[in-house]
Amino acid sequence: MRMIVVAAMATIAIGLAGASPTSAAPVNAGVINNAATATSPVTKVPCRWRSTCGPRGCVKTRRCW
Repeated sequence: MRMIVVAAMATIAIGLAGASPTSAAPVNAGVINNAATATSPVTKVPCRWRSTCGPRGCVKTRRCW
C-alpha cells in the first residue's frame, strides 16, 4: 500500500513539473476563424448516380471520380 502511494505521489509531481502555465491558443477569435477557413482539408469531387442492372434486378449506385 505504501509503494502505491509513493508511486502516485511521484507521478503527480512529475506531471505538475512538466505542466506549462502558458496557453498556445490565439487570443483573437478572428485569428481562429482565419486559420479554420484558410485551407480546407475537404476536396470536392464530381459524383453522379448510375443504374447497374444484373440478374437480381437494378441497383442505383453513386460513382465518384
